[in-house]
Amino acid sequence: MTDPAEMVAWLDRRIASAQTWLADHGRRSKKPRPEMEIETKEYDIARFEEIRGAYLKARAKSEDAA
Repeated sequence: MTDPAEMVAWLDRRIASAQTWLADHGRRSKKPRPEMEIETKEYDIARFEEIRGAYLKARAKSEDAA
């Protein structure tokens, strides 16, 4: 099983990467990408944050049970 800290760090890196992409290529940049690409990155960020929250919640629950 993947170490929990490694999993959270991976999710954090994915979120940060997508946020950096949005900062560089999003609606407020000089040459924004097509709206569909921007929406896809926003969707990705939301899903990674949701997964991260669920993972942390499940880890806390399993640690409380142990």
